[in-house]
Amino acid sequence: MALDKALESILRSKCSHLGTSFTSRGASCALAQPSGLALFAKIDSSVEQTLGEAESLKAMGAALSSGSDKGGAEERLTPEVHASGKSQDGRAYLITDYLDLRPSINKSGQKVLGRRLAEMHKRGVNEDGRFGFDVATYCGVTRQDNSWNTSWPKFWADQRIGDLVNRIHADQNDNELKDLEKQMRGKSGNAGTVNNTGNPAIFDSSYYGHNEAELGMMNMFGGFTQDFFEAYHEVMPKTEPYYDERLRLYELYHQ
Repeated sequence: MALDKALESILRSKCSHLGTSFTSRGASCALAQPSGLALFAKIDSSVEQTLGEAESLKAMGAALSSGSDKGGAEERLTPEVHASGKSQDGRAYLITDYLDLRPSINKSGQKVLGRRLAEMHKRGVNEDGRFGFDVATYCGVTRQDNSWNTSWPKFWADQRIGDLVNRIHADQNDNELKDLEKQMRGKSGNAGTVNNTGNPAIFDSSYYGHNEAELGMMNMFGGFTQDFFEAYHEVMPKTEPYYDERLRLYELYHQ
């Protein structure tokens, strides 16, 4: 499968530091030569969603690198974004490291993932203490309102749960909600183990929110063991009381 012509041009201009030529290795994978570096490269008409993914990965990477003395590639929890933006034909592109993932995460990987995710949550706090994000992101096909809010309870009530409730009342046959339900069933989260390093990795859209909201989602979808949660809470202790009750509340958004 040949690379999209516009995407190949973007790779040559934006990623010349990675190689002088780029060839397709299958869906969304390009090989840079002579470095031999595999890249995840896509160009898409879903401009807002693609740019939201890019900004999310950048923010997560920045949170993990801030205050850390572990700069090796093996310590990265998210793929590095090499380029993103809008193409001349109006589409959006995203180019990152290509992660050859397997979905299972072993015992040691669960512990590393728990610790590193907690570190990201601990460091990745909006400097103004607000909740939201500069751009919209998507949960499956559903657009999320990330308008900044100084109150977490109000953000969750109005811009997450409340938004879904309003849409359900507005249209009982909302196709986007049906598609989201299909995507979420059986989902174990956008996480896995990188085959060539054995290290865990995550990739997903994000926003500045409460750490427990993500834990509720992970608890619901499964794939994360007690080793993960114990390692996580060694860095980010549980906030009591009503920790378990709040997790169930966060699960509602994905049910």
